[in-house]
Amino acid sequence: MTDQQDRPDAYSGIPWVHVPREKVLAHPKGRLSPALWAIAGFFVLSALFKMGFLAVNGAGIAAALALGLWPLLTGIGLMLRVPWALVMAVISAGVSLFVLVRGLGQEASWVLLAEMLINAGIVFYLMDGDRPNFIYRHRYRKYSALKDTGGHD
Repeated sequence: MTDQQDRPDAYSGIPWVHVPREKVLAHPKGRLSPALWAIAGFFVLSALFKMGFLAVNGAGIAAALALGLWPLLTGIGLMLRVPWALVMAVISAGVSLFVLVRGLGQEASWVLLAEMLINAGIVFYLMDGDRPNFIYRHRYRKYSALKDTGGHD
């Protein structure tokens, strides 16, 4: 039976090395990169925009807070480097896809399309990027395994 660390990734064939959270937070690569700051900022700004737009258009303060709270918490979670922020980002992408499909043909559907495409790109980066995997999932790819086997496949 193979250990979880020895099992190669299904996509790349490269095994993951898992690291304790404390070591990740103390490592220089455990800090947010400019791209991760931009992603977290996107979620926070998106939340503020949604809350402001809804409040101005008569949705009420409670509805504005309810709909803006999710992206706000996602952005804050990404800034604080907590693993649950990844799940929230994936759910945000799913919600943006649902809202896009539901709002097709409306005047502002291009805005919904842009938001969905940005969310999809963010999710792909967060799930597959080396630094996001290290920060949020506490693991890194063991690229030396390629040298040990003489390449991949």
